[in-house]
Amino acid sequence: MITVHDLAIRVGARLLMSDVSFQITPGDKVGLVGRNGAGKTTLTKVLSGTLDPSEGSVEVTGELGYLPQDTHSGEDSEPVLS
Repeated sequence: MITVHDLAIRVGARLLMSDVSFQITPGDKVGLVGRNGAGKTTLTKVLSGTLDPSEGSVEVTGELGYLPQDTHSGEDSEPVLS
């Protein structure tokens, strides 16, 4: 289970979200939709514990898997498919 209480996320001086509270229970299906720069990836990083929130708390009960979208393996000049 993931419980979020009074979450605020800032990147520099920019406030991405504030006063966010919700709970995700086992079996829930959740999708994040928003424009570029809205904070979807940043919120995911906060939920996974990769990034600390500016305010509020995130409590994860059980195991949470997280696969970052910016995984890098090898050199940037290497082709992904050859």
